[in-house]
Amino acid sequence: MAELKFSAADWCFFHSAGLAAEEYYTRCAEMGITGMEMVPEENLPVAKAAGLRIVTECSDGMYDGLNEPKYHDAIIPVIREQIARCAKLGIEQLILFSGAKRELTDAEGIANCITSIKQFIGEAEAANVMLTFETLSRADHTDYHCNTGEFAFEVIRGVGSPNLKALYDIYHMAKDGEDVLDVLVPNLDLVSHLHVAGMEGRAFPVDGGPIDYKSIVQAVAAAGYDGCWGMEFMPDDNPVDQLQQSVELFRSYLN
Repeated sequence: MAELKFSAADWCFFHSAGLAAEEYYTRCAEMGITGMEMVPEENLPVAKAAGLRIVTECSDGMYDGLNEPKYHDAIIPVIREQIARCAKLGIEQLILFSGAKRELTDAEGIANCITSIKQFIGEAEAANVMLTFETLSRADHTDYHCNTGEFAFEVIRGVGSPNLKALYDIYHMAKDGEDVLDVLVPNLDLVSHLHVAGMEGRAFPVDGGPIDYKSIVQAVAAAGYDGCWGMEFMPDDNPVDQLQQSVELFRSYLN
């Protein structure tokens, strides 16, 4: 069984850590984190100098998104620019969003996402940038359309490219009531990235909490997942220490 890989979302930890960028990224690397997510452009050279990969960046379109044709003319050129930016800056994955559901059926939203993504997937393939389609809960993101794993997986199957996979957010899917293990494990070939947080208040993912991370980590690792476990929780007053605790906790599940 391969050793777990970890990444950390800058929006959760960097600013609250209160450290200079060099110290923060060095400490992340020392605790065994291998990648950073959503890093401000001015911090990219510092993170890379610490030996860290830049794993993800976000695209536009969380609410006015790919699932509605009336937004395609505005959002698709922006995503094309973001693909080029990721390639230039060495960012491995660009996070895509479905948009809000509004009056659409799931079938309509899936079909529209497939149609729109097919217009720029060739550019992602040529640039060697992974597009990762994120699942989010409607509890935290009102009316977000892709709030199940199956929605994301249907879009990915429909596009049919090795450069489109899912960012499966375990916290969000558990919060919306999805059985994470039943959905995630059989579809790991369609998943490029995972996000992690505890259920209450997007908190530290404690052992024995409402989300059974021990079972999830063991089953997902045994099934061969080799992407990052992306820590994306809201820390307390000691963000770097709590980030290290989360890494140590997840590693302990395989011992």
